[in-house]
Amino acid sequence: MSVVRRDTYRRWAVVGVAIAVLCSLPSVVSALPVHTAAIAPDALRARMLASADHPYQGYVETDGRLNLPELPQLGTISSLLSGSTKIRTWFAAPDEWRTDVLTDTGEQDTYGTQVGTLSWNFETGQITQILGDPVVRLPRADDLTPPHLALRLLHTAAAGDKLVPLPARDVAGISAPGVEIRPVSPDTTITRVDLWADPATGVPVAVEVYGGGSSAPVITSRFLDFSSARPADSAAQFAVPDGVAVATANSSDINSLLDTRARFPLPAQLAGQAAKPVLDGYGADVSGYGSGFATFAVLFLGDRIGDSALSAATQAGAAPVTFPNGTGRLIRTPLLSVLLVRSDRFDRIFLLVGLTGPELLTKAATDLLTDVDTQFDQCRALLRGRPPGQLPPGQIPAACRPVPVPAPGGNP
Repeated sequence: MSVVRRDTYRRWAVVGVAIAVLCSLPSVVSALPVHTAAIAPDALRARMLASADHPYQGYVETDGRLNLPELPQLGTISSLLSGSTKIRTWFAAPDEWRTDVLTDTGEQDTYGTQVGTLSWNFETGQITQILGDPVVRLPRADDLTPPHLALRLLHTAAAGDKLVPLPARDVAGISAPGVEIRPVSPDTTITRVDLWADPATGVPVAVEVYGGGSSAPVITSRFLDFSSARPADSAAQFAVPDGVAVATANSSDINSLLDTRARFPLPAQLAGQAAKPVLDGYGADVSGYGSGFATFAVLFLGDRIGDSALSAATQAGAAPVTFPNGTGRLIRTPLLSVLLVRSDRFDRIFLLVGLTGPELLTKAATDLLTDVDTQFDQCRALLRGRPPGQLPPGQIPAACRPVPVPAPGGNP
């Protein structure tokens, strides 16, 4: 990989990480109401949640309008969230499923197995297996099928969010009852989520997500062809062709996007929201804050990724933001807000990203930079005048480790 290509990848890798942390967040065939027996919103929500293991198969079209740039090495994220995608899906069980992304030149298949996931690129012939089920990973096509997207949104919604019945809609020949989720939090960019389900099984068959004040959905996903019958084993299982090598990994693709050497303890609270660590077992520090759809994530970035990300945001025309003790650049989409901030004192870069407006992220960044200054001063006081190596590594607080130890008699 060339230096230019590698640097470009790093610049946009942070966007992939941001989407991975959150995202693990697409127009319906007919918008005309059709006759079907009414189902109370609470009952329909419960029926959809109970359908998580129910088999299905069909043909899906999604449409994303986040207007993300084409990301080198991460092109599937751009196409999934900022364009139209055609998907054929088979779901037999949580550990036995398949999704095919169909393109003009071929297809990209992903299989769920008992040991992880397996992907097959039809054009290149490359087969890759990821062992285990990473807590945080980049979005895949199966995440945007109506059943998976709807269930994630239902689980994310806050307990106080309002449920409103929707008229039934004809989806793939099914008279599907619907429910609308109206977030109560003023901090989220999501204004409403519309869901429709198969009345017989509860399997979601169409999803529309609205945000950013738009009258049209920003993300939609719908079945054009749907069956609740269990797919044949031959459809959901993959037999590796003879003589074809399989590349195996035991970690998420997130490893390649984060500088696992980057360490900085993030605050227990930002903008009045308690922290919820989301990347246990990783070297890098990542925490989530907030609840319901009004959530945001904070990442401490290593030097190279942080500098490259901030440079790319600046070149892309991201809006400048000034803080009393730092500077930043703000990127907005109809659903996602992304804020990169640099601490003046610590000279390190942090990423804040959320399904929130810039006001909440700006408040969180202000609190973060204040906390950084406090930790910086505490570490300098601890290390002041001590020669390198005088304190055993185990006695140096984690917050001090990114800070160079002053030379003997040095002035911090």
